[in-house]
Amino acid sequence: MEQSLRNRWQSSVSCLISELSSLPSSQDSESQKALDARSQSWLEKVTKLYAEPHRAYHNMTHVQDLITSLDFLLEGEDSSSDATNNEEAILILAAFFHDVIYNPKSSTNERDSADLFLKFASELSTIFSSSGIQHEHGFENDGRIRNCNMVMQIEECIIATATHISSAEKANETKNHTLATFLDADMSILGKDVDIYNNYAGCIRREYEFVDRNLYGDKRAGILESFLPVITDEAETSVILPTKTATPTKKHSYIYATEKARQQWEEQARRNLKSEIEMLRLGVIPCEVKRRSI
Repeated sequence: MEQSLRNRWQSSVSCLISELSSLPSSQDSESQKALDARSQSWLEKVTKLYAEPHRAYHNMTHVQDLITSLDFLLEGEDSSSDATNNEEAILILAAFFHDVIYNPKSSTNERDSADLFLKFASELSTIFSSSGIQHEHGFENDGRIRNCNMVMQIEECIIATATHISSAEKANETKNHTLATFLDADMSILGKDVDIYNNYAGCIRREYEFVDRNLYGDKRAGILESFLPVITDEAETSVILPTKTATPTKKHSYIYATEKARQQWEEQARRNLKSEIEMLRLGVIPCEVKRRSI
């Protein structure tokens, strides 16, 4: 892992520790050493999880790319305020933890990833707090966790990735800038150059290679169709309609929630999605790695 990424982790963890501790300035040197050691231990744990062999896309490269997209979306904002620093820390830690648990056969990856983050936050908190109670998911929660706004926002970002499009639209409607920014950055891959997008699509297939090829193509196409806007803005003359196999949960006008993401990625994302859908309907999977016959 690059040192710059380690630095982003450490600065974000330091910000979280300050929020968790009611008297951060009272921490003695021994407590600080313990916090630093625990932070580094967790970074190694997170890194190891992202290096699991079944991850072709949802790995540490994805985390790095997500953070790069976050930096782009945050560029130009006032970075001198505590609120802005907290938001950046929320986004960085959400990036590290949002796919930390990833099993393509599981339907609870987001909840499991969020719970692992809560365990991490709880361990940090217990270093400077001797009180603790048992949390329903099986880890200690000393009360600071559920009362810490940063913790709750990071958990919200992680959970929201289970329902990207509807969560992004809701974040836009409720003016939840932090959540909208995180979801847009996580979906930025959809709006990248076609070669990068096709490589991503091929990586997703490799993660789901246990699924029958024809079934995968049909299900993947349906999911991508649900990402496409089903109503357009007033400036457009055509309406993008999903095929009968698509089951979007709610009509939406854009893939992305923030104006900056729409300007940067929306048009290319629509082209990429429609192109892959057409390929899948023809039985073609972008950048597919053929299995070797034995």
